[in-house]
Amino acid sequence: MELCRDFLKSFGQTVKLVSLYSAGHPVPASSQRESWQLLHEIFSESGWPEIGFALVAGRWLVNGQVAADTAQAYELLAIAFRAHALHSVTFRPECRLYELSALCELASTAPNRAYQTNAEDFLKERGVRHVSANVEEFMKARRVTLPASPLAPAPAPAPKAPPPEPAPKPALGFGSFIKTLVDKAVADPKERAEIYAEALRHVEAALARHTSEASHKLLLEKQTVVNERVRAESVLTTVAQGKVIVDQEGRVLMMDPAAEEIVGHPFSAVAGKKILEGLEGVDGSDKFVVLAKELVIPENRPVSEEVSHAGGADAMSAFRQSVAVVHDERGRVVGTYAVLPHAAKFRETQKMQEEFIANITHDLKAPLTSICSALEVLNDHLRPKLKGEEADFLDICVRNSGTLRQMIDELLDFSKVSSGRMTVHPEKTPLEPLLRECAQVLMPWARSKKVVLEVEPDPAGKGLPQVLADRRRVLQVLNNLASNAIKFTPAGGRVTLAASPGGDERPGTVVVRVRDTGCGIAPQDRARLFERFTQGQAERREGVGLGLAIARELVAQHRGELWVDSELGQGSTFSFTLPQAP
Repeated sequence: MELCRDFLKSFGQTVKLVSLYSAGHPVPASSQRESWQLLHEIFSESGWPEIGFALVAGRWLVNGQVAADTAQAYELLAIAFRAHALHSVTFRPECRLYELSALCELASTAPNRAYQTNAEDFLKERGVRHVSANVEEFMKARRVTLPASPLAPAPAPAPKAPPPEPAPKPALGFGSFIKTLVDKAVADPKERAEIYAEALRHVEAALARHTSEASHKLLLEKQTVVNERVRAESVLTTVAQGKVIVDQEGRVLMMDPAAEEIVGHPFSAVAGKKILEGLEGVDGSDKFVVLAKELVIPENRPVSEEVSHAGGADAMSAFRQSVAVVHDERGRVVGTYAVLPHAAKFRETQKMQEEFIANITHDLKAPLTSICSALEVLNDHLRPKLKGEEADFLDICVRNSGTLRQMIDELLDFSKVSSGRMTVHPEKTPLEPLLRECAQVLMPWARSKKVVLEVEPDPAGKGLPQVLADRRRVLQVLNNLASNAIKFTPAGGRVTLAASPGGDERPGTVVVRVRDTGCGIAPQDRARLFERFTQGQAERREGVGLGLAIARELVAQHRGELWVDSELGQGSTFSFTLPQAP
């Protein structure tokens, strides 16, 4: 029996591991193999044709023999048996490892789902033939007619027209039965009355005792349910700060100040609205809601375990990966174990980074402006008098100070974009003057690089429609794209600014294009070209890699999109859309 007891312990531990992981996970896999080997050791030593483990009256029986006087030592397995109302499990020598694994999966089903699982069908669906689970069945006793004894004389033949049977006498009630017995046994009416009174007192005492025991048991069960609910609510309220009260349809009835801060809206703005409203179908949000499918608990059937959820999938995934629910051996929630979510860590680090960039660039810009102004004064007054290396050094200083100022401006714009302080104010604006102003500003640089910079006329000859745009910000996007095109176009190349209506492909918009005949962009670089601090070329050029990220954000604030078409050696075309003015 020692091997049988070892198997019970090992099998119970395996069931618990499967409930925590899954039947195919590496952690419970070794435990399943250990239990399977113990089972076959029992077959080898005992020679039994089959082995049946049964839980009867709190005892574990193996093929009818007591293996353990109490189920407490094997509580994990006893809980699984009770949850599925299993009377016994029978194994045959041909039992395979996958069959034992299927039985573990059945036994590890959560207690509140056990009623939905039919043990025989569950095992049959998984091809289990050498393991059977016997479920307890409670049936009303029925009267069975026994066959006649062979020694008894043969019954006489029944008459053709048997007389009707007399109607059965009505059964006597308990009171009538006692009265009949007392009337036959006691002749004195006074003594009979005393006996009736004594019997009545005994009956009343017995009823009171049984009623008290039943009521006490119900009160204990009720208190247990209340205690478990209070414990679960205490765990959740310790982890969560805010509180929202909803009605039976999920509409917000009440919200405390902490919840208002979490939701981001005052109670007056969400009162009467469904709590899932506004988050359904939203994936990019950092908020999510999880709500029970059935907010009203049914009285005549088990409550559904389905839940509704809406909001950011990434936020929900990060939160789920950061919180573990602590259960006791009976599967009841007793606590949580949590770490700071990945998303929160990322946002905290990102915020620190943005604050650092904003502060350091702001502190650098003032002295850098003074340096650039001084160099410009020196260049205007001393440049004609300098020769040779002195003139070259001054040119280098002027050029590098301009590059540094451009980098500082990009970092400042990036900090504004990240913090949401860079906004646009679209107005009805003609687009063609913006293209020509951009070309006029960058023309001296293009000539110095021997690159042709031109504005392509409207091919339809009807003039471009006006757009809704913030003139200053659109110029910033154009200057960024055009300066990049000039930067990466060799001498003799061409950079073209053009625009045309979006047509059927992008109705209601105007598409602005900046084309160049430069070196092009490799496919692996195009995928990350608009990321922050990224440059598309293998060779580092001027700037910190924020220009395209800022341009994309500015275009997005105009409700447009920015993309690139390019091939190596064939040049590149950066395009973005702006909404047409009504």
